[in-house]
Amino acid sequence: MQTTDIRPILIDIPMPIVTPRLIIRPAMPGDGAAIHANKIETWDQLSRWMPWAKAIGTAENDEATVREAYAKFIRRDDMMMIGIDRETGHIVMGTGLHRYCWTVRRFEIGYWVTKSAQGRGYATEGTNALTRYAFGALKARRVDIAHAAGNEASRRVIEKLGFIPETIRKMNAALPDGTVTDHHDYVRFDTDGLPALDIEWGLEK
Repeated sequence: MQTTDIRPILIDIPMPIVTPRLIIRPAMPGDGAAIHANKIETWDQLSRWMPWAKAIGTAENDEATVREAYAKFIRRDDMMMIGIDRETGHIVMGTGLHRYCWTVRRFEIGYWVTKSAQGRGYATEGTNALTRYAFGALKARRVDIAHAAGNEASRRVIEKLGFIPETIRKMNAALPDGTVTDHHDYVRFDTDGLPALDIEWGLEK
């Protein structure tokens, strides 16, 4: 619960976040068609692991989702973001900071990479960047990441970035097909030991 002396809408969230290969920014009106195409390409994986991936929908549905997400970003209620390859200009990942508390300064990172862009380290680079951004720009006290039991690709990214295993929530994750499984929770309290990464934020590119 937020305290009355914090007005999230007045909190500055400098954008974009820039890494050697990525520009990370909020999903904005006009991004829906490209995000929908990426979803179609990656649907076999998304529909296995992502709780929200129950129906593929239409490009119009995703444009509506993007516009709603951008309104939430303005209100500081949620931060749905995309990662854009700096060389090609193509969206290669969905990511963001979710389920956060401005009072505690706790944030949770989520991510997925478009199928044709997988195996190139985008998930690691983007998640490293958001971790650094949360602690550096948003003054986080903790950053969380979770994966459903069996999602080995996600686990490898989390462990590569040195997140600490915190707990296993038994029978807590509902997968899109209705399967209920365990949630593995990880946490970081600072950026110590993160793989080196050139990063800046708040500068127009």
